[in-house]
Amino acid sequence: MKQLMKKTIILLITIGLLGCTLLKKSMAEDYLWPYTEYNENLDCVLYGYKTQQGEIAIKAKYPMVYTKIFYAMAFVFLDGKWVVIDRNENILLYPFIYDNGPDYVEEGVFRFVENDKIGFANMNGEKVIPAIFDFVGSFSGGIAEYSLSGYQIYIVGGFGFPWWRTVQYETGYVNHSAQLFSKVTELKNGIREAWTKDNQHVLLNEAGEIINIEKLLSGIDKNFLSVDVRP
Repeated sequence: MKQLMKKTIILLITIGLLGCTLLKKSMAEDYLWPYTEYNENLDCVLYGYKTQQGEIAIKAKYPMVYTKIFYAMAFVFLDGKWVVIDRNENILLYPFIYDNGPDYVEEGVFRFVENDKIGFANMNGEKVIPAIFDFVGSFSGGIAEYSLSGYQIYIVGGFGFPWWRTVQYETGYVNHSAQLFSKVTELKNGIREAWTKDNQHVLLNEAGEIINIEKLLSGIDKNFLSVDVRP
C-alpha cells in the first residue's frame, strides 16, 4: 500500500511538472509578429501584427512599431506619438521618449509618463512604480536615480536625448519595490550600502532588494562564527 501511494505521489508530481513545462512553452509560443502592407494610395507602408499561423490579429494601420515580438503589449506609433497597446489595441500607457523612440527596457521595466510625471511599467503593461518623479533614470544594479522638481532641455541637435537640471528639491534612488533611498554606495561583491529617507542604514543586493541580515546570518554555521581566529 505504501509503495502504491509513493508511486501515485511521484506520478502526480511528474504530471504537475509536465503541465508547468507545457504551460510555459505555450506562453512562449503565444506571440504576434509584425507584417506590413501599403495604404490605399500605395504611398505609405503600414504595420500590423499576425499570429504564428499567419492570421491577421491587428490590421496594418501603424506607420511605425517598435515591438518585434508581441506578447502582452507593444510599442506602436499612433496619431503622432508612441503609445503602449494590448492585443485589443487598448492604449495602456504613454512611454517616456528617449533617443527619438520609446524608452529602452532595462531590468524588465521601462519608464512611462502620466500627468507630466514618470513611473515604471513591466512588460505586461502594468504600472509597477507609480508616476511620481519629475525625472528618473533607467534601472541599473537594482536601483534608479530620481529627482523631484526640475526642468527638461535638449542638447542642440541632440537626437532627442533629454538632460535634466534639478533645483535640489529632492534627489535619491528607488528600487523595484518603490522603496526610496537618500544615498547609496557602489556595488561591491554584489552588495551596496543604502540609507532610507528616514536615515535607516540598510544593505541592498544587486537586485536592489533590502537584505534581511537576520535571515542571512541564520544560514551561516554558528560554530564558524564562534571560532577564535586571533593569532
